Amino acid sequence: MSDSARSRAIEGKEKKMNRKNSILAIMLALTLLFSIFGPKEACALDKVKVAYVAIMNFAPLYVAIGRDFMKEQNIEVEMEKVASGTEAMAFLAQGSLDAGGVGITAATFNAFNKGFDLRIVASAALQPQKEGPTIIIVRKDLKDSGKVKSISDLKNMKIAIAGGPGTTGAYFVAKGLKEVGLTVKDIEIVNLANPDMPLAFEKASVDAALVGPPYSDQIIAGGKGVLLAQDVAPGAMTTVFMYSGKFIKERTDVAKRFMVALVKGSRAMQGSTYLDPANLKAYLKYVTSTEEAIRKSKPQVYDPNLKVFIDSIKNMEEVFRWAGWTNYTTVIPQERMADPSFADLAVKVLGPSKP
Repeated sequence: MSDSARSRAIEGKEKKMNRKNSILAIMLALTLLFSIFGPKEACALDKVKVAYVAIMNFAPLYVAIGRDFMKEQNIEVEMEKVASGTEAMAFLAQGSLDAGGVGITAATFNAFNKGFDLRIVASAALQPQKEGPTIIIVRKDLKDSGKVKSISDLKNMKIAIAGGPGTTGAYFVAKGLKEVGLTVKDIEIVNLANPDMPLAFEKASVDAALVGPPYSDQIIAGGKGVLLAQDVAPGAMTTVFMYSGKFIKERTDVAKRFMVALVKGSRAMQGSTYLDPANLKAYLKYVTSTEEAIRKSKPQVYDPNLKVFIDSIKNMEEVFRWAGWTNYTTVIPQERMADPSFADLAVKVLGPSKP
């Protein structure tokens, strides 16, 4: 082989090697970029553990998950079903759960007073301003006889409340009594499950009850009870979303993004959109109800911004303390009970709610 031919052969090999090296370099660069921006973004979702009671009060959470608003915020929610808000609060205080839907009771304020590390960060379902579903019913014979005309006439009578003293239902009764100059010591509270109340009216074993649908409808339809009082606490924030202190302090950014998705869930349920197919699918995944029952029932009220209503918290704390259902007597500072900053920030991110 001549020198010129040998030179051309070597030059060809070098060009091939250079092309191979260039291709390898490009592949390595793409692999590196893919590892940084590809699977990491797709797989590294922030996991948030959430406790919930299977009722419609916490539907903004169900919608935020079901309509992928949480995924939009790079969050994967692990739902933990609990029997009560008290159970959820124990897990939140320990930091084993990040967030939870909770009904406010006397135990809530006892936990705040003891320094449990958790905060109310958003409202859940609110009491309607008028024609609220939870009502006080009195026996029809007592009303017809004129013995009971208003709440002030319930003195020395047996009042059925699911869960008994210190519950959310008990708050309504205590508030009603307080406003007419009576105390909870002036009545006998009977701890009776809601499904058992129609029979109690049939047997006249109670004089009145704090009860909601469908049991209130059954009692009235059966002719044994009539409406005595309604809208005792219009607009009250009796159910809320809470964060654990650990979630707030150690994963603040995730807590902020979680709230953005939650508020977006609430906004997706307002007005005529309440019964949208995607919403119904989300509700039915987490509540023990049927589509027919949800369609027939009156829609619950949710603030589109999930605003924390501080005055409502203060009133509930005051009434529970006044009733003697708390284990303390000094007012709890607001900052130990609630942190509205997450909901406020979510509104800034999403912009004003549109009717």
